[in-house]
Amino acid sequence: MSQPLSEYFALEAGEFLDQMDALLAGGDRPDPVRFFRLARGVRGSAQLAGAEAVARVAERLEDGARAIRDGALQWTPEVRERARRTAEDLRALVQRHGSWAAAEDERADRAAERWADVQGGRRGGAAGGGDALFDFVRREIAGVVAEMDRAIAELRGAPDGREPLRVVLRRMRPVRGVAGMEALAPVLEVLEGIEDASHELLGRTSDVTGAELELLAAGAAALRASASALEGGHAPGESAELTAFRDLRDRVEEASAAGEDAEVIPITRLFADGGGVHLVSSPMAPVPSESGEGMTPEVEAFLRMEGTGFLDRAEGLLAGQPARPRRFGRTAREVAELAASVRELAGTYGVAALATAAELAANRLRSATSPEEARDALRDLRYALPGAPQPPAVAAPAAPSVAETVEQVESSPSAGETPRADEEGVVPVEALFYAPDDALREALALRARIAPLAGGRGTPLGDALDELFGLVELGLAGRA
Repeated sequence: MSQPLSEYFALEAGEFLDQMDALLAGGDRPDPVRFFRLARGVRGSAQLAGAEAVARVAERLEDGARAIRDGALQWTPEVRERARRTAEDLRALVQRHGSWAAAEDERADRAAERWADVQGGRRGGAAGGGDALFDFVRREIAGVVAEMDRAIAELRGAPDGREPLRVVLRRMRPVRGVAGMEALAPVLEVLEGIEDASHELLGRTSDVTGAELELLAAGAAALRASASALEGGHAPGESAELTAFRDLRDRVEEASAAGEDAEVIPITRLFADGGGVHLVSSPMAPVPSESGEGMTPEVEAFLRMEGTGFLDRAEGLLAGQPARPRRFGRTAREVAELAASVRELAGTYGVAALATAAELAANRLRSATSPEEARDALRDLRYALPGAPQPPAVAAPAAPSVAETVEQVESSPSAGETPRADEEGVVPVEALFYAPDDALREALALRARIAPLAGGRGTPLGDALDELFGLVELGLAGRA
């Protein structure tokens, strides 16, 4: 599911206003063309979100920027102050979108009136509505298709290249953020398919195959069909191009999954029958005992270390995959193989309880339909590792006696004292990290602090940071 339109509006308009603040902060006359484009960017975002009052203020600021650009309005300290105050008003109004009140209407009126002495040069009937939205999406789709045509041509000549795909993903950002509307569902489906295919290719080093190029070309054709419908004033619907794209997408993904399954070597092949040293093992791996003496401290420590490594890798796979059911099946199979590796490792050392728990987890993972179900299975398997803490009790404990209460109070740490670790000193690794979505949001929160230091768009570092944060936005949107 794509990023909600209101969130996209706040994010995009905020970016334009951040750049405008930096532009107006200097003492010299700002670049009038860039000032004009930033004001127009805020207006366009507001129109798409249906924020008419914000669009009206941004439009008046755009008129002022146009007058400065064309020489009809001289840049003076008074004009600079007008522009800064209007940018402040716009930021406040954007933040209040969705919780609008009479005070915001009054502020918008005052901000627009600030530019009453400037003649408007805009087209009539540009207010945000369905026609304006469709026109915007159509133009953006045309840009994406043109970039895809270039990328496909470059990849045919250099199938190991990846930069063309990154350019396509960057070009998709504006329309990707607004395509979540029901009327644009076919557009979103194709964009998501192209995005998935591109990320799949970016995650490996082998050449792009002919089938994958055919899939990208089919995606471009489906987008052209949607753009044609929009040009006629109609919402995109089912089309032969969309059906062809779906068929190719499913075939490519099935072939990819089959190839991955064929490359997987079950861990059982790496262990000989019976005890002794195996074909592959950690240098720290103790030799399995044939005497049935039970789990030694060395074996316990090794199983805990190796099992934790397998499960950490599984958690990483879950954190890095898009939250779309159609793509989740492949990741679930990979994670189930890692749980099966824990089972085989436990079987090698004759630890039946852990082998049984890992087998149960592997079966749960193979049938999981969401990352949440998979994480639950992995968490239960972590608790089964040797030396792991006990899982939280499901039933409420009985009320403690008076003596027990006194003992708990006397033994509890005082304020400010660090709680004692459990006997084994094991802390679940997931307790030390942000949840994936929270981590992405924390990363995006740094954008406003870093962007001014980089010089903004148009500089090498500014453009690189813009691309980096754009990819973070894509990741967060894909997980929504």
